[in-house]
Amino acid sequence: MLHAWIQYLPFFLKGVGVTLELTGASLAVALGFGFLLALARLSKIRILEGFATAFVEIIRAIPVLIILFWVYYGLPQFGVKLPGPLAAIVSLGAFYATLYGEIFRGGILGVDRGQREAAQALGMPSGTVMRKIILPQAFFAILPPSTNQLSNLIKDTSLVFTIGVADLMFQANAASANNFLPLDMLLLAGIIYFIFYLVLSKLLARWELNVQRRRG
Repeated sequence: MLHAWIQYLPFFLKGVGVTLELTGASLAVALGFGFLLALARLSKIRILEGFATAFVEIIRAIPVLIILFWVYYGLPQFGVKLPGPLAAIVSLGAFYATLYGEIFRGGILGVDRGQREAAQALGMPSGTVMRKIILPQAFFAILPPSTNQLSNLIKDTSLVFTIGVADLMFQANAASANNFLPLDMLLLAGIIYFIFYLVLSKLLARWELNVQRRRG
């Protein structure tokens, strides 16, 4: 088993790079789109709020794998063909945008409404109120659940091998087809994911602690 691990480790490391790239790009989409969804759900414009609410409720209720297949295999039916990596980013980004959007919305709603009203009474524009008063306070409530979702996002990138994206799981599957050691290759992939999770959780926990200390 150890010999097989050493032999195929370079291929796994290529997959690690792809996994990290997908995670970073999907996270950027999820954070940006999620923030827009949060603002839309908080909007007083009924159509905008209704669309955002429907999008969140529908997408959040569907497994990521089905969304991935819809985007990769379904969109070409309408003349839109996305490469595998882009389809993965769109799918993961859209799904996690609904989760981050609810986290952002909850954080914003958690800020004392009186502060918003006081700032508006002083003539401060709504955009400035959001940027300088609401968001800085909401950030501390948003941070813990947001970092938890990042760990889940890394694990969900393992689904993209089903559409041929050469991530870590793709490399594990390809290696097992060559050496007929599927359990060994999956064990190695699992260890690498575990290392990802462990390192990331430690870094994020330290960052959260530093943020809380600065706040105090």
